[in-house]
Amino acid sequence: MLLDLSLSYLASLQGLSAYGFVFLLLFLCGMGLPIAQDLLVLAAAAMGLQTLPLVVVAWLGIVAGDAVTFYWGHHYGAKWIRDPRAAHFLPPERLRRLEEIAGRFALPLCFLTRFLPGLRSTLFFVGGTLRMTYRSFFVGNGIAALLHVAVLTYGANALGWRWQQVQAPLDNADNLLTAGLVLLLVMLWLRARRRA
Repeated sequence: MLLDLSLSYLASLQGLSAYGFVFLLLFLCGMGLPIAQDLLVLAAAAMGLQTLPLVVVAWLGIVAGDAVTFYWGHHYGAKWIRDPRAAHFLPPERLRRLEEIAGRFALPLCFLTRFLPGLRSTLFFVGGTLRMTYRSFFVGNGIAALLHVAVLTYGANALGWRWQQVQAPLDNADNLLTAGLVLLLVMLWLRARRRA
């Protein structure tokens, strides 16, 4: 519904205002707006926006929105998880171990997160909370976002991909990935309870 409304409005725009609206939507998607970035880029490319400016604008919007979410994790999430009341859920020694692992694999994790629709905002917030470096975030996510946007734009322009064809598989992927993440968290929680 929100995607349809956004695309209807985008279709009525031309020139810089169209690119500005694409940037705004992708920026807000990075902070949790419930519109699939993939579908938005495909639709914008299919509407005849010029390829190179669209790639640049989409890349900037995606990385900027993700950066805000990552910052929120770094600033607010990191403060909350270190609060003495949170030690009941995540003891300090376990937090240190998680931070070490996240720091060691930060760049590939940030790269891979870009290709997990529906989980990106959550995982970038968690990455910030675990104090991954901004450098790893910007390099990993930046390269992945550039590849992602370029492939989607090329797919729409050269191969005739349409967002309607991709929507159902993406919706299913979101549901499966979310269910998998919830299952993993429950298993980790049960394992921690059993050890305690």
